[in-house]
Amino acid sequence: MNLSDLVEGAGKLESVESFSYPEIIEDIQVIRLNFHSMNCDIYAIQETDEIRLQESMAVEGVVVNKRSTVFQACVGSELLWAWDMTNNQGFSDALKFEFKNGVSVELVVVASSIKQFHVKEL
Repeated sequence: MNLSDLVEGAGKLESVESFSYPEIIEDIQVIRLNFHSMNCDIYAIQETDEIRLQESMAVEGVVVNKRSTVFQACVGSELLWAWDMTNNQGFSDALKFEFKNGVSVELVVVASSIKQFHVKEL
């Protein structure tokens, strides 16, 4: 799955779930986005601190995390744009999403967990 699949055919975001390892419940390792036409998981790769997007999978070794995500403000809206970002060392460690409702969010993997940011223009 790639970002253009989501932008072109996912439809409205219907729900969001986050998952963590039981021993570090305060960190998010996986964010599941459930769109009208498809679902995807965004997850941190521990070995390289990179971020990946793939069709929803059986998430092994993690538990549901009740923390809210930046995507809560996007439920009911469709994606407008999406970016895969690569750092100066060549690692793909961030994703950015802009929804049709004007909300932009960024996910960055830091220390093997997903950090969430709202993006606002000055």
